[in-house]
Amino acid sequence: MASAERHSIARMRMPLLDVAFQLMDSARSPQDFSLILHFRDAPNVDGLYAGARSAMNRFPTSASCINGRSWVWRENFKLEVVSDCEKFVDDAFDLRHQPPVRQCVILDGPTLVTRFHHSAADGLSAALWLGHQLNVAYGIEAIESERAPFVDLPLRRNATSVRRSEFAFAGASDRLWTSNSERSGKRRWVTIAFQASDLQRACRRIGGFTYNDLLATCALEVLYQWNTAHLGNNGRSKISLWVPMNIRRGANGGFGNATSRIRVYARYEEHARLVEKCREVRRQVSWTTEHGEWVVPAKRWFTRMPRAITRPLLRRYLSLSSVDMCTGVFSHAGSWIANAGEAFKHVDRIECVGLLHERQSVAMNAATHHGQTWLTITYDPQLLKPDEAQQLGEMYGQQIAHARDELL
Repeated sequence: MASAERHSIARMRMPLLDVAFQLMDSARSPQDFSLILHFRDAPNVDGLYAGARSAMNRFPTSASCINGRSWVWRENFKLEVVSDCEKFVDDAFDLRHQPPVRQCVILDGPTLVTRFHHSAADGLSAALWLGHQLNVAYGIEAIESERAPFVDLPLRRNATSVRRSEFAFAGASDRLWTSNSERSGKRRWVTIAFQASDLQRACRRIGGFTYNDLLATCALEVLYQWNTAHLGNNGRSKISLWVPMNIRRGANGGFGNATSRIRVYARYEEHARLVEKCREVRRQVSWTTEHGEWVVPAKRWFTRMPRAITRPLLRRYLSLSSVDMCTGVFSHAGSWIANAGEAFKHVDRIECVGLLHERQSVAMNAATHHGQTWLTITYDPQLLKPDEAQQLGEMYGQQIAHARDELL
């Protein structure tokens, strides 16, 4: 495409998923997430700035603002230098005047904190964006000085589309017990780390489930044990996970919003072996994938109605007791990070600060890189106290230790 033609394409109609995340965004439930990268040998600030400008040229939505129902190119990025990471994560986005990617450097880390608004990008997009930025900063890739055209991201479709899994509970899942019920909209996080290589090999050797299934099963176990400890167990607690799922037609390509979700339920026997629990999780993931619980409805009218109508309609629907928002959120980035770029070899530690819907109290976001897994537990500090979040992290570590005892 000629340069003049490329620069004439400075606007793109927002896809359905972009609009949905914009409408769900609120002070009580901000719809952005952060990737915190800790380096063993960080690039200089000038290199990071050049890489960010290049990434915005390659992925123009990341340098755009919202005007009506469209992304419009603005290129008003700035790289901040801060000392308080928590304040940076808590600051509100205004997508009418700010691009959906904000970034800061903490010099005494060295640490790079990048916030992505989910109206523009999902986790895979964040890895692609950061991978290019770092490759430029380290001199692995050339700077892209011209803006690429806006491109629609094609989503997968499915022959069948079920709205409710055959494994679902009657009614919504139980919420996580919290010591308070009022949300602040702020986020804090606790991160634990553990070796992954030996557990990955064990999952392949035993068969019938993946390392991702193992991590999800450990999350279910922690949430079940937490609620049981605080609420007792009158019958069986209804515990489930909200699991993001990549629905790109090409699994590893394309910047934008191509994340739907499936739900996974603790439907196994409480005292079953961990291997059997993991296989039950794999059975559910396979069923929901095959039957299309993840399919996004193609309702184009939703993107055309006035925000004053669609926002309350969407929020009212998601607040219905019959809509299952699950007990907690779980995600795991493994291959995405491995394919993000050569420069990720300089990253020593990764933290993923997740987003929380108003009916979700905790998110467990894992990232595996160079044989190590970091699991970040994101929580609202008004719902859970720091020592309670720390306890959740310790409980997850105990589950990993149990997995080693049984699988290795």
